[in-house]
Amino acid sequence: MPADRLRLLLIEDEPDHAELVRAHLDDLREPTVTVVHMDTVGKAVEALTEARRRGAAFHIVLTDQRLPDSEYWETVPAVVRAAGGAPVVALTSIGDLDVALEAIAQGAQDYLVKAELSPEILGRTLRYAVERTRHASELRATNEALRQTLQHVRQMQAQLVEQEKLSGLGRLLAGVAHEFRNPLHLTVNYAEVAAHRAEDLAALLGDSLSEEAAEELEALLDNVRKAVEHGHRTDGVMRSMIEHARGVAGQLQPVDLQLALNAALARAAPEDAEVEVVRNYDAELAGASFYGMREALARMLFNVVENAVIAASGQNGTGRIRISTQRRAEAENADAVVVVEDNGPGILDEDLPLLFEPFHTAWPAGRRMGLGLTLAHNIASGHGGRIEIGPSDLGGAAVQIVLPMLSLPAVVNDMEDAEVAAAGIDD
Repeated sequence: MPADRLRLLLIEDEPDHAELVRAHLDDLREPTVTVVHMDTVGKAVEALTEARRRGAAFHIVLTDQRLPDSEYWETVPAVVRAAGGAPVVALTSIGDLDVALEAIAQGAQDYLVKAELSPEILGRTLRYAVERTRHASELRATNEALRQTLQHVRQMQAQLVEQEKLSGLGRLLAGVAHEFRNPLHLTVNYAEVAAHRAEDLAALLGDSLSEEAAEELEALLDNVRKAVEHGHRTDGVMRSMIEHARGVAGQLQPVDLQLALNAALARAAPEDAEVEVVRNYDAELAGASFYGMREALARMLFNVVENAVIAASGQNGTGRIRISTQRRAEAENADAVVVVEDNGPGILDEDLPLLFEPFHTAWPAGRRMGLGLTLAHNIASGHGGRIEIGPSDLGGAAVQIVLPMLSLPAVVNDMEDAEVAAAGIDD
């Protein structure tokens, strides 16, 4: 708003009073005031609304309190609502001090007694009202910025605390896992050797074994095989702990997302798996590469796909998973979006906020350790992306991975330009 020019809406039903206000405004040296006069609240509200709609809102409103279509107790609230933040100054008569003070309580910035009007008083009141409103607006904006900054600082503090906790937990996990893996590998090796020797013993004795001895030997073999199986499972848990502790690290290199998805599928859902796999790959992503940490991305995709395969495999009917890719572009930026869905049991609402917490698992006890999605989330975040989880129209869960893409030609061109500049070579 120009400091020397004001657009004023005058609401006054008495023509003499309106002319007196105009005359005082004309006598002002500054500011220059453009007056629009209305004689009812209804007309004034329409004028205020229309002016705001056109982007030419009034800078200030000067209003009588008793008007043909409004009593003193309802005039100011109606005008304040329609003014959209512009200051409202009430006009009152001598002896109506209580009415004037009530107008202030109802949102008016100030009041003026009609009989005491002069160009100086009117000009000073208008200027003060506009300035107070401007300062109040700036103060509100500053307070809001401070509130948002404080909220952001608190969020950052919470993230730093959480990161430090996870970092300490990661170091502990890595140390524990390394200490346990050596004796675990020895235990599994001895169990595998014991199983082979028991099989050799059964073959050596052949028919000389009694029926009871054969049953006991078979039970022993079964227990040894289970020990080997659970040993390998425990080793997988230890490996997950080490991967979680390692975090997102590696060398940036071109990654073909759809090839990486196919590799994850081959590991998580081999051909003999009783799961129907549907691929809906976006043609725009076919052969497209972007820069990322290949091993980390492979772990992330495998963890997500494996969860879907396990969920779908537990169904009484045919297990189904669907993997979709999409290149989503906004302005100059583009994202690669991967959605992995299954027809499994889905995820309970109370589990959704905790799915990325370390060691929280929505699976039955003993099925999973609760680090797979945590690691996947960290890897996606480390690439500037995110993971979102919700229901799927297949009946189970849908995991959406969003990764920002950087096209390979652009990266190569930037690198070549940098190399040319560094070598001092001109085209």
